[in-house]
Amino acid sequence: MKVSARTKGSAASVTKGKDGKDVAVAATPARGPVEAEVNIPDGTDALVKAFGTEVVGSAAKGAIVIAAQAYMRRLLDKGSSPADIQKAMSAWRPDVRTITAQTAFEKASGALDKLSAEERKTLLSKLQAMK
Repeated sequence: MKVSARTKGSAASVTKGKDGKDVAVAATPARGPVEAEVNIPDGTDALVKAFGTEVVGSAAKGAIVIAAQAYMRRLLDKGSSPADIQKAMSAWRPDVRTITAQTAFEKASGALDKLSAEERKTLLSKLQAMK
């Protein structure tokens, strides 16, 4: 199976050290993408045979935690209370998603929150030109 990876990099910054003094942190350049062939078998039996029960169980648990966190974030974004989230998580199962129908306006409005001020300005100009 081909697996690819890349890094985003980071800008130079200044942070506080343990002694409270400013410490410069060098910029990290973006790297990649790079691809490599990795032997990752299909099916749980083949995975256990290749990597062992402990590794497969740990990886599955990690993936399930990430899926649960993603679902909880979606509930938070919808304004759900902690009690409502707990109730939903009590019934939640990995890879079983609840389909929530959104109108085109709701989808577009949600996407606007992710745009920078400059991107919003450009989009507004584009929309005004469509009249």
